[in-house]
Amino acid sequence: MKATNVIGRQVTSRDGGRQVGRIKDLVVDPAGREVIGLVLSDSMFLPSKVAAWKAVQAFGEDNVVLDTMRSVVKAGSDRAIKAALAKKTHIKGLRLVTTKGKDLGKISDVVFDETTGEIYGYELSGGRFSDVFDGTPFLPTPQWIELGKDVAFIAPEIEATVVPSGRQKPGI
Repeated sequence: MKATNVIGRQVTSRDGGRQVGRIKDLVVDPAGREVIGLVLSDSMFLPSKVAAWKAVQAFGEDNVVLDTMRSVVKAGSDRAIKAALAKKTHIKGLRLVTTKGKDLGKISDVVFDETTGEIYGYELSGGRFSDVFDGTPFLPTPQWIELGKDVAFIAPEIEATVVPSGRQKPGI
């Protein structure tokens, strides 16, 4: 499943069938290997709340179902999520660069397993025209990725694992 397909989905709790908000963003662990939570927003004027990944029971076509209302907490209440959010790293839009300085494009989406939260990899963008005519390449989750404020670094040898557009990509 792609992160862009999840943002904006309604979130409902199983206990009582209450709607608790919409997905505003995904919280990814600092190593960039798994989704650890959901940032929820029920209004533009109220502060965001979060739900840990372990609370997710199902990712449906239209709704995400949480186990209980108690799973929705203030953003600072869950230590792992608080630490990840404190880094203020937004993966989408980061330039992907090798540690030797080669620019591989921007990360345009995160592809993850909706049952485990494991990140399969990242879709890359070379720019609008390139994406339309050439498609979007896919980088399977590397063993090491350094997520920064503007740039994500990978080892130069990881470039060889990029799957050209048009090939089967996991989770899509």
